[in-house]
Amino acid sequence: MEFFDCNCEIGVLTQPPLAPAVGPEALVQEMERVGIERALVRHACQIDESPIVGNPYALQVLAPYDNLLPTWSILPPQCGELGTVDEFITAMSRAGVRALWAFPSKHNYLLNAETFGELFEEMIARRIPLFLRSTEQSGSLRGWELCTDLLRQFPQLTLILVGHGSWGTDRFFRPLIERYPNFYVDTSRYELEGGIADFCRTYGPHRLLFGTAFPYTSMGGPMLTLLHCDMPDDYKAAVAAGNLARILQEVQL
Repeated sequence: MEFFDCNCEIGVLTQPPLAPAVGPEALVQEMERVGIERALVRHACQIDESPIVGNPYALQVLAPYDNLLPTWSILPPQCGELGTVDEFITAMSRAGVRALWAFPSKHNYLLNAETFGELFEEMIARRIPLFLRSTEQSGSLRGWELCTDLLRQFPQLTLILVGHGSWGTDRFFRPLIERYPNFYVDTSRYELEGGIADFCRTYGPHRLLFGTAFPYTSMGGPMLTLLHCDMPDDYKAAVAAGNLARILQEVQL
């Protein structure tokens, strides 16, 4: 069974995890150790420094690795730091970047229609996914409130929320799964006993993406959780790699 990690990071933050993956070599070594074939990767300098520096740097350090796919971070287009929306999309196309991250609490912006309306409409048309951490906040909105508010404004946006916690947060995300067809969650901290299997029995296997949150958590834990779920192997395969591969293949650049 192939595993395609949607949620991992390299580089060193100002407040790093216990054992950060300083460079792509450390990530590849861990992937080979546990048996993960591919990964979508963000770089710490896209978060702690600036996407202006971090986006091109991620391309540079990941270029030698065919199985490590770079992601970029967004900034408000009104400030011109990453160019116009058209220029940003063109740069994505040239670089082969097919997924974006938002870090509003780190980069001081509001994740809403007033700020990102033009970009998000373009992302919807091109089916470009946006990743968001459940711990993010924007203005007075935090976590699930931010996620819900964003989906109300852009119900067709492909939005992937990661790291939603191990204490049964289904009460937050299941209503969004039912209402918004392009909303997904990752499995990095979905540690509720029987949670993944029950979710897949209820909604099918196509709204979950395998993620590890490495290096903040071990890669082996989320793999073990998924492999031992009480559900068919084709469900496991969809979550492990198939869903993310499909989302990326549908992107039009």
